[in-house]
Amino acid sequence: MPPWLLGAIPRPAAVAVPGVVLAVSAIMASSMGMVPAVAFLAFASASVAFAVWFRLQGRRKQLVAQLPGFMDAMVRMITIGNSTQGAFQNATITAKQPLRDHMEKVTSMLRAGVELEAALLQVALAIRIDQLVLLASVLGLGVRYGGRADVLLERMGNFMRDEEQAERELQALSAETRMSAWILGMLPVLVGGFIIMINAAYFVTMWGDASGRSMMLAAIGLQIAGGLILWRMARLD
Repeated sequence: MPPWLLGAIPRPAAVAVPGVVLAVSAIMASSMGMVPAVAFLAFASASVAFAVWFRLQGRRKQLVAQLPGFMDAMVRMITIGNSTQGAFQNATITAKQPLRDHMEKVTSMLRAGVELEAALLQVALAIRIDQLVLLASVLGLGVRYGGRADVLLERMGNFMRDEEQAERELQALSAETRMSAWILGMLPVLVGGFIIMINAAYFVTMWGDASGRSMMLAAIGLQIAGGLILWRMARLD
């Protein structure tokens, strides 16, 4: 499993869910035919992918939200005389999940002789968190050139808090637009999938006709184009 997916998908679910989906698809194929089974498999796959994406986004937001507190702990440690590397290790002890797991990996690499910047950068790239890449650069500057690393960390923490607050306000202002985009984008897919599952013969008959096939392909193309437009309109970045 890729490092950026660790924690987002429980291991039992990663094994059980595909098995259940395939079993239900096989039962539907034997009792209702291939068309409803394929429609269910496509719908279930899309639902699982969305659930994984949703959990991953929530975990990433939680991790980023914990970074300012982690940097505050480092600032306190540096202020009382700890080195940057020592402050990092002490702050890791008090960190909460899910940030603690990743910081403990960095600490393990530090014990193995890897430099702080390189260790943190390796973990940041593995889990694809840009804020950790920035933190690695700041800590690398502090270790390499000296200076007031605590001041840089404090300002960086304040910047992250301000950015998070602005993002929350933007999400609140655009909540209605994003909800409308989700409803308009998913409604045709759900209705079409429901029709295929309960009346597969209608779909097969329409697909077998040349004009019907053209209409269905055009509808799929318009749905994809409309979904992309709605997604672009609802994006916050």
